[in-house]
Amino acid sequence: MLNKELKKEKKVLEKELLFFLSYYKEVSSRSEKVKDYFDSQIEIITEKLKEIGH
Repeated sequence: MLNKELKKEKKVLEKELLFFLSYYKEVSSRSEKVKDYFDSQIEIITEKLKEIGH
């Protein structure tokens, strides 16, 4: 079971992930650098969520 701190962190990470995923298609067509940034952030967030036990 997750403690309060991990639950808060998980909720924040999920919100960030939703942000990146919701704008991914729109911004990825604009610039390769922006697409790369979004890709890296999505990867980082998913790895953190996996560590927490999402």
